Amino acid sequence: MTPPLSRRTFLAGSTAAAAALLTGCDPITPPTPPPNTSGTTNPSKTNSLDAGAGFSFLHLTDMHVARRRKGHLGYQTCINEVSNLTPKPAFALMGGDLAFDGLYNAKSEFIDQIRLYKDASDQLPFPYHNCMGNHDILGWDRNRKVQPSDPDYGKKCIMDRLEWEKPFYSFDHQGWHFTILDCIHPITADHGQSWEPRIDDAQLQWLAHDLGRAADKPKVVMTHIALFCNIGQQNADPNAKAMSGMVIQNNRDLRHILERHNVTAVLQGHSHRAEVYQFNNIWYITSPAVSGAWWAGDFNGGAPGYTLLTTHGRDLHWDMRYFNWTPHLEPNDTLEKQRLKQRQDFLQQQADLAAKERTPT
Repeated sequence: MTPPLSRRTFLAGSTAAAAALLTGCDPITPPTPPPNTSGTTNPSKTNSLDAGAGFSFLHLTDMHVARRRKGHLGYQTCINEVSNLTPKPAFALMGGDLAFDGLYNAKSEFIDQIRLYKDASDQLPFPYHNCMGNHDILGWDRNRKVQPSDPDYGKKCIMDRLEWEKPFYSFDHQGWHFTILDCIHPITADHGQSWEPRIDDAQLQWLAHDLGRAADKPKVVMTHIALFCNIGQQNADPNAKAMSGMVIQNNRDLRHILERHNVTAVLQGHSHRAEVYQFNNIWYITSPAVSGAWWAGDFNGGAPGYTLLTTHGRDLHWDMRYFNWTPHLEPNDTLEKQRLKQRQDFLQQQADLAAKERTPT
């Protein structure tokens, strides 16, 4: 067994005040990105890898690329930033929800979103590896715009256009093992084909042997939907169900496989909220969403961002980073404007209270 991780550096971030809202498609002033949040795994045993060897890689998730709210330009901004990182990352792990949505958008619009994602991602000066998100599925929703008889129905539409051979797979890089899972499991609902967050039995069996073959290599696993998500606790909501659509339903079965094969970290997305959680010697890292709050600002407390990870021997260091993007709201984004205003009022109230509480009594 890998000994307990002995140290963590975690700098809590805060999100700056959201800006005043404008009507129409005019941009709103972007908030100041929160400070970077970083951490490190530090196993105490002697590294079996060369302690001087190392590489960096990216975790980008929840891009939701679309022309809506000029999200394709926001994604291009992110691509431009990470393409200029020094030293250059070895590759990028794309964590799912690559296109804005295929569940209830028209097929032609979804295909356009996939093309926008691919055109921008192909500009990266290093390889990228895709993961399936729930919004990357064509038509598995009550409000579908395509029929189940459509030849592109389901996962086929995006996989064909991204030349994506299998929805789950693995690869090695410089002594590390990386596994990408597909947690979007088909089910039959009252309205027909739907999905739930689950790793099916066949994939679990494949995963166990995949990690087993990796033997003593340090391992990173990526899944779109998280094994742990603490939104209910964050909001002190007694009605929030822990096993809701925000976590993989059979996460215990999955976790047991990860634990017995000494996985170092699991990279997660879906919630659009950055979180870091450690359990049984595994780090669960939920990266910031590239799209923030679906390219409508940061009303959920999460600015647009990504995670840069670096290896050193068997150690893994991460930096959650944020990039500047001016959101462009559209005339029908009334709910988003309301939520941004609520966020703005809350942050102003927090600033007023902080100033008052610093005043000597």
